[in-house]
Amino acid sequence: MDTLKIPETDVEPGKQAVNVSGGLRVRVLEPRDAENVRAILRQHHAMTVFRDQPFSDWKLNEHYDLIFSRPPRMIAPMAEWDGKAVGVAWAIADSYMLSDGPLFVTVHVIAVDLDLGPVRRAKIFLALVGAIRQWAASLNASHSFIHVTTGSNIEATDRLMKAAGARYVGGAYVV
Repeated sequence: MDTLKIPETDVEPGKQAVNVSGGLRVRVLEPRDAENVRAILRQHHAMTVFRDQPFSDWKLNEHYDLIFSRPPRMIAPMAEWDGKAVGVAWAIADSYMLSDGPLFVTVHVIAVDLDLGPVRRAKIFLALVGAIRQWAASLNASHSFIHVTTGSNIEATDRLMKAAGARYVGGAYVV
């Protein structure tokens, strides 16, 4: 995979992209992607433990406003296959609350178009994780935490996370 270098600030949309394989490409989310990504996020929401709560277009629009303002230490890589939006992630870097040490990255969402086949979805997921890892490395972040909150297909998710080089360090409990 080519190197995806996304600086902490001043990301120029459309300028930083990496062709992963075949027609798969990862780049920074742009306003023109909003509606296509919204459909993917709706699919994702319907598979989470929060699916009983109505999807909030208003809240997503607020997130978009923040993401598109390109704040430092925030990234939203998106994947496209042959020019079509097929996945998105959103991550933030910050310091640990009990330390003045290095930054760590919190990945709040990775969502992939569920209409695609499982192998293609896995490739897209891994490409998004790879983009976040490269961004985290550019910040000298000590850790990247990916929060898995779907609550569905946990065994397959665990295999995919391990394929991405992730190590299980605990979990989320829902009561």
